[in-house]
Amino acid sequence: MSPDREPPRTRQPGTMQALGSIGSVGLAFVIAVAIGFWVGRRVDGWLGTSPWFTFVFFFIGVVAGALNVFRTVGRVTGTSTAHDDRDRT
Repeated sequence: MSPDREPPRTRQPGTMQALGSIGSVGLAFVIAVAIGFWVGRRVDGWLGTSPWFTFVFFFIGVVAGALNVFRTVGRVTGTSTAHDDRDRT
């Protein structure tokens, strides 16, 4: 390396990790909803209660996906939740 060349710039690992987490949030939400829907359909098929368990597990998937988004965004932005505050005292 010659003395007149600048060393290559390095990205902070925290930035790339945050971008990866944010980028995966949408996929994780969709997967949670899809798994909930699939489980509901399977239970309805097994018990013959269509469409009730499909609705129940679909909404469980939505709630699970939303919690995942909430936790991931809180972790990336550094905001604390009530659970985190209890752990710190």
